[in-house]
Amino acid sequence: MKRKKRAHIKKVYKPIKRIVAVVLAVCIVITLYYLAQRFWVHKDGYFLPDYPRVELTQDSDYETIFLQTGLGKPAVDKLRESGQFQKILDAQELFFNPPKAECTEFLGWFTREDCLERPGTPLVDLQPGDILISLSTHSFGWRHGHAGLVIDKGHVLEAEVLGEDSKVNALVDWNVYSNYAVLRVKGVTKQQQEEAVAFAMEAVKGVPYSLTAGFIGPKAPAPDDWQFGVHCSYLAWYVWNHLGYDLDSDGGRLVSTYDLLHSDLVKIVQVYGIDPKEFIH
Repeated sequence: MKRKKRAHIKKVYKPIKRIVAVVLAVCIVITLYYLAQRFWVHKDGYFLPDYPRVELTQDSDYETIFLQTGLGKPAVDKLRESGQFQKILDAQELFFNPPKAECTEFLGWFTREDCLERPGTPLVDLQPGDILISLSTHSFGWRHGHAGLVIDKGHVLEAEVLGEDSKVNALVDWNVYSNYAVLRVKGVTKQQQEEAVAFAMEAVKGVPYSLTAGFIGPKAPAPDDWQFGVHCSYLAWYVWNHLGYDLDSDGGRLVSTYDLLHSDLVKIVQVYGIDPKEFIH
């Protein structure tokens, strides 16, 4: 009788133990995910200068201005030529004393973005075909960032989220990200910039979002191929690859924001909330 009772108890408690184990495992996963999204991903999400602030003058060299403001040579030249040196000083103030950033919802807790409570340094020298990068977007504790292709001074072509086609958006939100960069392909002419934008609007606008872009079939399929789709950084890469510039710095199948940011074929127009020392060789 006792044996039968013990066997019955085991039968009752065995599924309960399994349920408890599953619930415990789920709780652990949720806790780790929360910690990754809330704390781990923010440990290096925003750069603040770890070197002294210096007084800038009209005669300051490009490297000093870049380290103090995040403004690259193209942006500095534009401001100097237009007599707007004060904007360089304003950029220095924002570079060393940025607005407060908050982790905001983009797709609930799955994907979030770090955004400033007010805009950071204005985007100074945008030209058609420039690439915008932000590392503020993160999912599951992975800071993958976001990218877009500048169409004109007020608009950017973006592939934003799964389930939506690539589209042209206003540029107004880009300097609200906690960090961002403006990249320009080296040595391109105005005609090539216009060709890049024309190709983007004809072949890449209105294309479905695809996380597997570049993985299935050829890395750069024709726009009418069945597997053609884009995600944010792949979109910018695909457009310039069409013009003969492979901006994927590691040459792999995945084109990431980091690949574009560290390509030898681009120059830095401007960075904000990103360490400028990374780009000084």
